Amino acid sequence: MPFIPARFPRYNGYVLSAFATLRNDLSGQLENIRTLESRDSDILICTYPKSGTHWINEIISMMVKGRAEYANVHKIAAMLEAIPNFEVLQNVPESSVRILNSHLSLKELPSKHIKNGYKIVHVIRNPKDVAVSYYNHLFQISRRISDEEALVYPGSWSMFIEHFCRSDEELYNGWFNYETALERAKETGEVTNIFTTHYEQLKRDPFPVLKALAEFLGVEASDELLNDINHKCSFEQMSTVGDIGRGNDSLKSATGRNIMFRKGQIGDWKNWFTVAQNEAFDSLIETNMKDSKLKFTFE
Repeated sequence: MPFIPARFPRYNGYVLSAFATLRNDLSGQLENIRTLESRDSDILICTYPKSGTHWINEIISMMVKGRAEYANVHKIAAMLEAIPNFEVLQNVPESSVRILNSHLSLKELPSKHIKNGYKIVHVIRNPKDVAVSYYNHLFQISRRISDEEALVYPGSWSMFIEHFCRSDEELYNGWFNYETALERAKETGEVTNIFTTHYEQLKRDPFPVLKALAEFLGVEASDELLNDINHKCSFEQMSTVGDIGRGNDSLKSATGRNIMFRKGQIGDWKNWFTVAQNEAFDSLIETNMKDSKLKFTFE
């Protein structure tokens, strides 16, 4: 049995999420995304899975509204690869800011958005914590759907980490390919209007990041509002309110917490990686990131 079940769609040699939209009409969905009639007011959140997508989506939503209130819809409603009907996006009034998000690689994103230099917000998280968070996320999700629809990911952490960065066995072409492609696009000028922050920086010293992000978005945000946003978007608040506050109890764990938010810590990988796994992963980082200028905080 392959590490990724066959029900997950394959495209250009790598694996995509098993959203019904992609399983039912892969080429059509990707074409709808690439040809999306982007607007100059659109904000596109670009993240590899488990790098803070829900978190930054709530922050941006609050900044755009000018109020520290949670969004009234789940971020997946504007996740490009999961949108079942693009007319919904087209019907959003021109006066409204569309906050979109995707885990897709750069070449699959709306071409007009990239070409015209519309706003992109990009969050990077260190790959060791991404791997741990991703494994636990899949483990939780697989227990909330029927056996017929089960993700069938192996229960073994060892097997998961062995395959984590293999583009032919991991979602969205693998973490290394995803992040280095964006880095190259910034260096070559293919992407020109992008705000990049690190998950760890937003976690440890959020206020300067929030100030800079508000300036990038061109929104007025007082220190009082930013403090309110920082509080409402803290892990402690998001993990108990967030999607559950919108009535989506399917995301609630037995303890009452939102399963999209597990720990939100920096350095939890130390509780999972063996010495041998960590050494092998460090070697992988050195090989795949040898030409990269990206630096990461692991603890």
